Amino acid sequence: MSGDPTMPIGHQYALAMIDGGEAKVRSVAEMAGTQLTLDAFLRVHDEEPVPAFLHSALCAMSLPTKRPKDDTLPILREDGKYALAINPRPVLQNIDGKPVLKSLGVPYGAYPRVALIYLLSQAVAKQSRDVYLGRNFTEWMRRLGYQTISYGPRGTANLMREQVDRLLACEWQIRWDDMDAGDNAFAVRDVKISNEYAGSLDKNGAFAREIRMSEAFYSQLVDHAVPLNEVAIRELKGTPTALDLYTYLAYRLPRINSARPQMISWDQLAKHLGNEADSKRFRQTVRETMQLVSAVYPNANVDVSGRKVVLHPSPAPLERRLVGPHLRLVGAASEQKAPRSSVEKPGASKATPVRPGDELYAFPSGSLNYGERAKAFRDIGLEKGKPWSVDAMADAFRAGFGDIKRARTDSEWLRVWEAFVVRYAERRSATSEE
Repeated sequence: MSGDPTMPIGHQYALAMIDGGEAKVRSVAEMAGTQLTLDAFLRVHDEEPVPAFLHSALCAMSLPTKRPKDDTLPILREDGKYALAINPRPVLQNIDGKPVLKSLGVPYGAYPRVALIYLLSQAVAKQSRDVYLGRNFTEWMRRLGYQTISYGPRGTANLMREQVDRLLACEWQIRWDDMDAGDNAFAVRDVKISNEYAGSLDKNGAFAREIRMSEAFYSQLVDHAVPLNEVAIRELKGTPTALDLYTYLAYRLPRINSARPQMISWDQLAKHLGNEADSKRFRQTVRETMQLVSAVYPNANVDVSGRKVVLHPSPAPLERRLVGPHLRLVGAASEQKAPRSSVEKPGASKATPVRPGDELYAFPSGSLNYGERAKAFRDIGLEKGKPWSVDAMADAFRAGFGDIKRARTDSEWLRVWEAFVVRYAERRSATSEE
């Protein structure tokens, strides 16, 4: 059984994966008629989680999803415990040969959210407030997961550049109160994310290759960083509401310690997500968005079907195993249950198919440069991983892939392998340039 069809689709996929493997997941997706969530679920399920980070205050309160009517005014967010102000300070610009102070406006939409997560993730991961962006804007955007990049007036590169300029020109005031101590636990005034950023973008794509975070912002980030999964961020990068819902749940759910669920009103959730839509429309948007978010965060145990939003204790997004009680995984006994596609028939070997086309194999051993079966893996390595050694990538895959011993169909192995190769090449290229 794939579970109650009223569940978010990611929960249904997770149950199907436990019960019957990828074939069962595809069957559920076919009935639900949603290819987008299926692709997102499989990619996140197949790839090892990649740590990403966001400041907890920015998980609890979001940037605008659309351009405000007056985007030169500060963004103000408050929900009783938290308060956030993002102030678009004017910057010195050269207009018609004369220096002019002009506000770039507040950041909005999906681009600054993705850029912000990337910048903060790099700072936390490398334990440095100096963040290297890449050789040019095209390369940087590809590292963020954008494959089609254009430089026209409304091209993706210019849209991203505009939002990054807005983001890094702002000053931030962040405050929250410690309800237990009854005192101010964290208050930062007039903190800039960056104190060194040129923001230039020439026709050849050249731009400021490195930013330096202000010491005050960096020190607070280190203390209040919320772990996310970069693989999931790439799947959500085109939808600001999905990014907001994902980061909010990633912050809130692992912090629920009570065995009892916590309930919040729809108005409270709207404040967190910075939404000004009417209540009925907002609820419908969140319920639709939750389908995609649940596909990349299936352990998120949230009920958005009623008059209130019900939040249950859930693992953080970096937890790879499907462990939530809503996914019926109960301790070690559940782990011993094999997927239906890999159940052995009496007297059959592990590789015996349950039905034609379902032959199960281990990942190829030894060199991928030889053998008929290894050819498909070798071709992917040569195409997607150049200029790096195919065998070196295979060794890294065998050493780092946590589920390497489980038998899979070759179609599953090839998809997992391709995702790994793409990430391997990106990381090696980034490392070699720094």
